[in-house]
Amino acid sequence: MQSYDAVVIGAGHNGLACACYLARAGMTVLVVERNATIGGMTSTKELALAGYHTDVHASGYQLAALSSAADELRLAVYGLELIRPAVSLAKVFADERCLAIMARIEDTCANLAQFSKRDADTWRALFTGYLAQRDELRRELESPPASPATIEARLKREPGGVARIRFRAQSVRSWTTETFESEEMRGLMADFAAHAGFAPDDAGGAAFAFVFLSVIQDAGNRAVKGGMGRLPAALAACFTEAGGAIRTGAAVAAIRVDDGRANGVRLADGSEIATECVVSSAHPRHLVLDLLAEAALDPRITAEMERYDLGASQMGIHLALSAPATYAAGATAAQATQVHVMPTTTAGLADALCAVRAGRLPAEPPAFIVNEAAVDPGRVPEGRSSLKIILTAVPYDIDWGEARTRYASAVIERIATAHIPDLEQKIVGTAILSPVDYEADVVSALHGTVTHGAMVPYQQGAMRPTLGLGQYRGPIRGLYLCGADSHPGPGVSMMPGRNAAQVIVGDLGRG
Repeated sequence: MQSYDAVVIGAGHNGLACACYLARAGMTVLVVERNATIGGMTSTKELALAGYHTDVHASGYQLAALSSAADELRLAVYGLELIRPAVSLAKVFADERCLAIMARIEDTCANLAQFSKRDADTWRALFTGYLAQRDELRRELESPPASPATIEARLKREPGGVARIRFRAQSVRSWTTETFESEEMRGLMADFAAHAGFAPDDAGGAAFAFVFLSVIQDAGNRAVKGGMGRLPAALAACFTEAGGAIRTGAAVAAIRVDDGRANGVRLADGSEIATECVVSSAHPRHLVLDLLAEAALDPRITAEMERYDLGASQMGIHLALSAPATYAAGATAAQATQVHVMPTTTAGLADALCAVRAGRLPAEPPAFIVNEAAVDPGRVPEGRSSLKIILTAVPYDIDWGEARTRYASAVIERIATAHIPDLEQKIVGTAILSPVDYEADVVSALHGTVTHGAMVPYQQGAMRPTLGLGQYRGPIRGLYLCGADSHPGPGVSMMPGRNAAQVIVGDLGRG
């Protein structure tokens, strides 16, 4: 039987980041991946047409800009190259106006002033406040999470802390109504809350939207040159140079437990691997209910995971184009990494998410477009282009075999009518991924979700994924969690993997 100091389950970006840190601490580490290729939800494939490379799940390199991992692991040396466009994102309207977040705060404020001079001044002041607190935020994200009671007690002692306690619990509609005067800026903030599954009136949406947009204003909505798949490739190169090993096509059937401690894994082919610790970047439901099914866990742990809130299902429409798309809102939208297309108001977004939660397909779903080829032309043949349309919330329990093509066609037609008049004429290839397609592609995309669990207040920080598993340690000794189901949560950041490695190295005395 082969033996390693650590076996990491899953070769997504968090699993690989954790493995890099463990290997650099002198541990012998094996990463096992059930798929034939590494990457998980940071993968790039030719979907719509041969020669057109698209990011299947994650696209923007956003929260990762706050992470120390890229510099600490010297990922640029291993091929990671980032592109920062002049326009980070745009929200377009049917009257051909465009609200844009630019690379420079001065340019952003000039654009916002077209909608509201007061909102432009407000955003500048808010962003200045973010910059003053950025280092504190980074420390919070890159450390094991404090309990809600500890955070509240600390904030109460700080100047302005009571207001921050209120803000952390506010809905995005409540906060934007008292902060901004233009419906356009309110709608943009609501869009960002919806990226993490927050409807306009959900508690906690305001803080997420503010931090998300501030990070983009600060570091840009950058793209990985050549596709998001270059990130796990760089991590894998770093890991193997440090002595680590990766085995693909190696699905884990069970985690071996002896005397209450994880001491190995059994693969689907029946082979077994011994280890001092098992580190999981798998979905927490898969970990607890499947991989630990033989471990005789406390029934309360399995009950918690059975009711674990999965979050919103997503849908992706990938388009290969014969030429770059022409936005009615002009060149600013065409240059943006990301374009928010519908709904255009907070009220419309609330209606759409209400429909989704009732199990219905909304006429105007929450959606944004990634201008992949406009930002990174090398992904497609010369002179051609591509777009990725992401519907951030759709129902899961419908007949997607019947609805997939029909609904995608309706979405494309609506976008063409309102925002990109030449879109349909330029489409030369299409790939549609419904929630069931995402789930079939990556086992961690349970119900077509991409967050490893909803980012609701009761599944954040020290309560992510649950209060008993919220410090990167599993329900048995020697088992650790390092995926997006752990603090600080979803998005491309490498922070859960980095944080988990710190805990593991400390527990094992390898630091």
